[in-house]
Amino acid sequence: MDATLELVTEEKLDPKNHGLFLKAQSAIELLNYDYAISLLHGILKEEAGFLQGREILRMAQGARLRATGKKSKGLLSGGMLKVKGKVKKDPLAALQEIEKKLDNDPGNVEANTLLYEAFMALGVAELAVFGLETVRNFHPNEKKNLHKLGDHYLTQGNSGDAAKIYDLIVEQDPADGEARKKAKDAAAQATMSKGGWGATDKSFKDLLRDKDEAENLESASRIGATREQMEAQLADLGAKYTEDPQNLDTVKKIADLYERLEDWESCASYYEYAFSLSESDATLQRKAEDARDQIRDQKIAKLESEINAGGDDVDEKKAQLEELRLASIDQQIAEAKDRVERNPTDPQLRFDLGNHLFTAEEYREAIPHLQKAKNNPHIRIRSMLMLGRCYDQMKMFDLALGTLTEANGELFAMDNTKKEMLYNLGLIHEKMEDKERSLECFKEIYNTDYGYRDVAKRVEESYADK
Repeated sequence: MDATLELVTEEKLDPKNHGLFLKAQSAIELLNYDYAISLLHGILKEEAGFLQGREILRMAQGARLRATGKKSKGLLSGGMLKVKGKVKKDPLAALQEIEKKLDNDPGNVEANTLLYEAFMALGVAELAVFGLETVRNFHPNEKKNLHKLGDHYLTQGNSGDAAKIYDLIVEQDPADGEARKKAKDAAAQATMSKGGWGATDKSFKDLLRDKDEAENLESASRIGATREQMEAQLADLGAKYTEDPQNLDTVKKIADLYERLEDWESCASYYEYAFSLSESDATLQRKAEDARDQIRDQKIAKLESEINAGGDDVDEKKAQLEELRLASIDQQIAEAKDRVERNPTDPQLRFDLGNHLFTAEEYREAIPHLQKAKNNPHIRIRSMLMLGRCYDQMKMFDLALGTLTEANGELFAMDNTKKEMLYNLGLIHEKMEDKERSLECFKEIYNTDYGYRDVAKRVEESYADK
């Protein structure tokens, strides 16, 4: 099978398909899932490698399924044998048939597994893993899929994510010896990768022959490296820096060590210098800004401690604290706006800006950024939660209720995010004087986590009132 496929981004779509993609997103906003799904099928027929389009399609399929009150069945009742044969012979053609099967059951295990196999046959691992991650989203406890997902990440050299998946399996089934072994192996590989093992043609055993070098590499990568070890590394890097102060790699390593040592002043200075040496590497600029944030947070913490200790100048320090907090928020907003201006299509940056604007109580300004952020499946739920809070603060309770209800419908596992969503929904129902639905939300949390916030008090008092 010689067929191959390339990953396609939104920016690479031709104007016609890009216009249709925007229409599909608008249709989803209006809850017109049928129209959105139809548009996305048409786009993917021409652009099979368009990952974001496939993510949005699966989201629309899931929303439509939930609107009917149904849940993913997991396995199809048949009819996949023929498609399975086509995956081997013509994987590109098989994709369309698989997607049609997923229209009615987007979390279907069998169909999404075939989607994975089709994309692997086409040589696009980034697209293939989407099939397995979809199963994980709909069926988080599907152990066979988790094993397949962990093996995929490990095979692709993503040992960090592999370790996380195997850990999940062990958490679910402590008796799974295979997962336990693979979790350890993946974690070890991740550690070696961070420390630079394999960066040369030397084997693991070859590197171990040089004991001093091996210990140095190990201590550099170890999360629990002592302060003395990191300071020793700084001394070595300082000598290299003196010889060549414009070596970007050396400067980045120094900045990283200061970050781990929590010397934020030095950390910020070296990351800023690294940014000036790089070709405008936004990651380095972000790290410098984050270090500056840490400096402000330390000043705030110091003032809070001094205020709690008391003294004659408490009022003066309280005024300083309030001024510093306001300045910190303003700086964070300014930095976030700058990032958005540099990368206006990045939804994560939109979310960060919206979050900072919410903290500053600039709810109206936060809304458009959060609305754009929620179109990204990876941060959709968090964005919708923040949107709901904005609407709530603006006393637009019906909009808050609609947004949070929709987001809650996309959450399946009773994790912290689900609890937070239900809690906020309960508060909104309460403000809308719908005590029955408000209590239903709190009871759902109570039934899983007695100690979550004040839900126990709320639920138990409701019975005492009867």
